[in-house]
Amino acid sequence: MALYRSTFSVFIPTADADAASYISRVGITDLQGQIDIHNFVKELKNAGLYTLLTSIYLCRSRHNAGSGTTLYDLKNAYDLTATGSPTWSDLGTFYASAGNDYHGSASITAAVAATILEIGCCSKSRIISNNQRPMTYDAGTGATGNYFQVNYDNSANSQYYVFYTRNATTYFPTSGATTNRNSAYQSLQTSMGATEHRQMINGQLVSSTLATSKNATGTGTFKLGSSATFQGYISYANFGTQELTVAQLSDLEMCYNNYIMTGLMR
Repeated sequence: MALYRSTFSVFIPTADADAASYISRVGITDLQGQIDIHNFVKELKNAGLYTLLTSIYLCRSRHNAGSGTTLYDLKNAYDLTATGSPTWSDLGTFYASAGNDYHGSASITAAVAATILEIGCCSKSRIISNNQRPMTYDAGTGATGNYFQVNYDNSANSQYYVFYTRNATTYFPTSGATTNRNSAYQSLQTSMGATEHRQMINGQLVSSTLATSKNATGTGTFKLGSSATFQGYISYANFGTQELTVAQLSDLEMCYNNYIMTGLMR
């Protein structure tokens, strides 16, 4: 199904049961936030994407708890708990102390991480610095411990890429320039299939590369806002165990751009 970008939220004639359940569980009272969530979930379902994602994190205050230490999962699979002092805002969850502030879950074990074939993250750094990782499952045991990283490039200082292990070999796919990463949100969606890696930045395909099956090792914790250098906002993140096509990755990015990213600079 082809999806199109919009610049406003539309009131929906009927509620979605899964969206309503999430709103009730989290206790969301912001009316515009409720409308955004209903429209977002309905659009995901219309595009056939809702069941393909394991976890979806809506990190803006209007779309989540807005207070406390729990970052709720829209799919109710893996809620995340704060470490350090990440803060809530309408721009997204904010991580001020690099390496100390993050949301994570020990329930997302290495066995779970090994099954993840699709990840996405929309974030904005407040600094220009290398090797920032807003989203990662990094065991801290070198290349063979990394299941995936969403990472700002640590050489050209202008790339956004995914780093993960392929048979204990570090693999860096080609990616697109994001020189304004400290002034605008950057959206990444990627599918790590057994034979092909697809990477999209801000809805545009920047890499489609043949690759062998990944074989990461080690244990660790899934984290948002995790690295020793990342300082900034995360407005949205997701992961799933299904390999997605280029069209599906594009539709997914458009779904949250239409409803979840409203008002944020892209």
